[in-house]
Amino acid sequence: MIIKNSFLIFKNDFKHRTWLDWIQSQIMLAPPPFRFKGAVTFDANGITFVGYDIFHDEEVQFNIPKNEMKQLYYGYDDTFRRLKSKGMDNTWAPIRFKFAHENDLYLISEFNGIYSANEELFEELKMWLS
Repeated sequence: MIIKNSFLIFKNDFKHRTWLDWIQSQIMLAPPPFRFKGAVTFDANGITFVGYDIFHDEEVQFNIPKNEMKQLYYGYDDTFRRLKSKGMDNTWAPIRFKFAHENDLYLISEFNGIYSANEELFEELKMWLS
């Protein structure tokens, strides 16, 4: 399964966000908080991301093995809070991958400024992880 329009941010990345980045994420129709934008592939081996890293201003690719994933959540938490995403919590919420190393990954898929495909994707990912 390939999700082409994806926004990702790791838990540790939130402490490196700039004031301008925070302001931009509060504007209606602007993207949610993110570090990486690109395509995410989910296959039998795990997650592969290919896209752009805005923190380092470069193209990147990385893989996360499926066996490193411990849990999957849909919704906000203490790190990715509703207030960090312009209050659009009634139309979308992040998907969170929890790992043993505690640097959770947040995913927002197919975001169009108001909605995302996260609710549907979450159901597919639950089956993918089982």
